[in-house]
Amino acid sequence: MPTSTYMRADRGTAPAAPPRVLRVAVLSYLLPRPGVKRGGIERVAHDLANGLAARGHRVVVFSHDPAPAGALYDVEMLPWQRFTATWLGRRLTMGYLGNILNVLPRFANAEVVLAHGDSLLLPLRGRPVVRVMHGTAMDEARTASSIGRKMMQFGVYGLELLTAATSGTCVGVSENTRRSNAFVNRVIPNGVDLRLFRPDRRARASHPMVLFVGALGGRKRGAWLVEQFMTRVRTRLPDAELHMVCEGGENAPGLVFHRGPSDQDLASLYQRAWIYASPSTYEGFGLPYVEALASGTPVVATANAGSLEVLDGGTYGRVVTDDAFAGAMLDLLTDDEARQQLSALGLARADEYSLERMLDRYEDLLVSLVRARD
Repeated sequence: MPTSTYMRADRGTAPAAPPRVLRVAVLSYLLPRPGVKRGGIERVAHDLANGLAARGHRVVVFSHDPAPAGALYDVEMLPWQRFTATWLGRRLTMGYLGNILNVLPRFANAEVVLAHGDSLLLPLRGRPVVRVMHGTAMDEARTASSIGRKMMQFGVYGLELLTAATSGTCVGVSENTRRSNAFVNRVIPNGVDLRLFRPDRRARASHPMVLFVGALGGRKRGAWLVEQFMTRVRTRLPDAELHMVCEGGENAPGLVFHRGPSDQDLASLYQRAWIYASPSTYEGFGLPYVEALASGTPVVATANAGSLEVLDGGTYGRVVTDDAFAGAMLDLLTDDEARQQLSALGLARADEYSLERMLDRYEDLLVSLVRARD
């Protein structure tokens, strides 16, 4: 196996070491990178690794990406980056071949491995493995728009079941993940940094502003949202704007694209927006829902496993059908009182999904696994 090189991040000041310092290896194919589209899995992997390192644990992330600026953990580069960067490599690796490749890294002297990706064979390395399931390929298959992707996801689902059944410790990020995979033996919901994602009424845009975070195609359906906004919302509210955080497109009157904003810029977009809109057909969790709630920004979403769980069926946001989606956006954009009511409810809900709560639960789990082997 080729020798990997550690890529050390600029370090901040960490707090005093905890009573039991852990040596943790984290597996995450990708990490957040400003200017590059990344998703919720990469964000959670970074926040979890960084949070554990900030608490004094020794964390090394094995990834294809370098450490983000200011990260408190180290990164060791996975050796097959060039292969996975290709169209074929991505499809063969993630969910399939990755289960074999991921046993190759030495994982230094880690006491426990926290895997955000393919981990079927990792228990063979003789260390406790915590596999984090960020949803289920079964629901990915159900909502797939092509037969090829549908069949691929059904295959991945079989490997997910086998992985959860043999890993010993499998964490689902939501209750709906556990319902779809009976071998998931605990749930730790994702959390967001409430110091970053917080309300600021002074920052609200002076004109109606809708925010979307996701992708134009696939289950995120950003392109569908653009069509609904331009034909049914902007025709009624000519000064309204839709801001799209996704892979990019052509800016137009009322339509602004943001590709890979920094954490601070993303938080600012949530603070400026009047509402957050997501027509996604499936989310295993849906981190942007919580980011919006924590920013005091009301959410309009289509019904899916993640939105129904985070928004409690519509208690903390508007969960609507496709036919009612544009109308729900218009109702909130033109009703200050309704927005304020949902904002207050959302802030209370966001407290249940704080980053610190998530870190507490993972830290307790990892310490218990390591102590059991002492």
